[in-house]
Amino acid sequence: MRLWSKWKKGGTLLADVLKRNGVDPRAAAAREVFRQILDDAEAAADARLKDEQADGSLSPDERNTRWEALFFEEIRARAKDYAQSARNQGKN
Repeated sequence: MRLWSKWKKGGTLLADVLKRNGVDPRAAAAREVFRQILDDAEAAADARLKDEQADGSLSPDERNTRWEALFFEEIRARAKDYAQSARNQGKN
């Protein structure tokens, strides 16, 4: 579930967020960070879910849904940060 979400759903979201923020996701620089953003988002979602679920109150399906939501939040934040830094470097 997570591997599929990471590359199919996460990759699509990441490309979309980069495009909306003025970065061509097929550009060499974006391709280099694409995997890193997905890996970092996955690790952050894992950590956030672990912190949230200390009491273990969610079912496996609820846990997967919550992880996916956290993963997508992390992708959006990282993609926006990357796009902003790319724009700032272009201005200098």
